This record gives sequence, structure tokens and C-alpha cells, in this order.
Amino acid sequence: METLQRMKRNGFVEILGGGAKGRPRLVKLTPKGRLAVGSGGLPVLGEIPAGPLAATLAEPVEIMEDENLLSWRAGDFLLRVKGDSMIGDGILPGDYALLRPDIHCDQGEIAAVHARDDYEGTLKHVFVEKDQVRLKASNPEYDDIIVSSHEWRGVAGVFRGLVRRANRS
Repeated sequence: METLQRMKRNGFVEILGGGAKGRPRLVKLTPKGRLAVGSGGLPVLGEIPAGPLAATLAEPVEIMEDENLLSWRAGDFLLRVKGDSMIGDGILPGDYALLRPDIHCDQGEIAAVHARDDYEGTLKHVFVEKDQVRLKASNPEYDDIIVSSHEWRGVAGVFRGLVRRANRS
């Protein structure tokens, strides 16, 4: 028990329950403990300037849990981005867009949408207007896509996050 108490003081474990004779005790690794044994989480080692040179420290300031790297819910899905029409929002070809179905798409939000009889799709800013839906790219080289109300099929998912791999092949 002395070792467990020391590990608790140092932030490696949580001790739940116990105390009275015969009561079950649960010992749970903290994020710092899981990092120490190599079983989860990534260390955030501070900040790095993207401007001029500045002093940095390579000492963990927090542990980023796997589930916090990209927050998602049951039902969410990823689509791989093809094309450069959304680069103004930092969405690049080869990125994976995290989309949430079955939620309201606010005016101007980014969403994966369907239109026309063939359910053609695209990822754009959505503006629902009187008799049409305007789909706006964030790359100024692309014109707005105007979809009439009778051709509009709806939102497949509202944009909620982005996954980018360093190796884009």
C-alpha cells in the first residue's frame, strides 16, 4: 500500500474505494501513469513558435488522451476529401472530414450534402435560401453551386473535425 500511495502522490494512479477491512479497492492508472508504461495518450510537450526562434522545453505539460485527439460520437463518419475547393478553411485534398449526421446544419456551416436525382455529393458551406440552396466553396477560384429546392436532397453530415496524415500518399 505504501508504494501505491507514493504512486498516487506522484500522479501515476488513482485509488478508488477501500479503506475499511474487506471493502474492494480499485487502482486505476492516470493518463500520466498510462504514458509512463506506454499504454495510451500522447504527451503535449509545451508550445513551439511558428514565427521567430524562441526557447522551448521538452517536458510534458499535459497528456492528450486518445479520445480527445478527435472527439466523435456514435454514428459519426469520415469522408476523404478530394479536390481543393475548401482550402480556405484549411481542408486540403487527402484530409479526412469528420461528419455528424442527423443534426441541424446552421446557415453557413460546412457540410457534406446531396443534390439532384443521382444524389451527387460535395463538401461546402451551406446557405438555405428561399427557393434554393447555395453551396459555397472557400477557395475563391470556385463559383457557388446553386441547387433548386426540388433538386435538394439534404445534408449527409455536418463537419465536426479534420484528420490529416503527415504522409498524404
